[in-house]
Amino acid sequence: MTRYRFPLLFQFLIFLVPLNIYMWGDWLLVNVQWALFRYQQSEYGPSLIPVYKDINYISLGMTTGWYNIAATAFWTMGAAILLIGFCITIIASINDESSRMKTASYFTVSGGIFLGLSAVCRFFGGFAIPVGVPVILTIGWWMYQVNNKPQETEEGSDNEKIPAQE
Repeated sequence: MTRYRFPLLFQFLIFLVPLNIYMWGDWLLVNVQWALFRYQQSEYGPSLIPVYKDINYISLGMTTGWYNIAATAFWTMGAAILLIGFCITIIASINDESSRMKTASYFTVSGGIFLGLSAVCRFFGGFAIPVGVPVILTIGWWMYQVNNKPQETEEGSDNEKIPAQE
């Protein structure tokens, strides 16, 4: 468990880091998006929009346009992939399994890519700054690199050759 303390901590921190900052129009709408919710400031006041509410807005026809639909789809998939990666990290840390931690790193990088695509699509009429997406990609890459090294065993390194038996 202690070996996977940092990957587990970093996976948890992914959900606390603001991922994207958006502005639309002439500062009419400003958003800060995390993995599971978005804070929006507009002329109507502040709003806290969870990912399921954004899906509801699209399904009810309150939000239209290809870019908004694509941004919500990428955000939903990215959040789901990050949650799956977090669950795999918990299981890997409990069972002390390096192969599962490597799988969690794939999910982390994939989730970061989807959230980055969400930033590209979110507000086509303004700008989007993917602040936390590079952090997610870096954490996923680091998790892969740490778990890609050969493991030491009691008898020695995994790279030692076993003598042929005759």
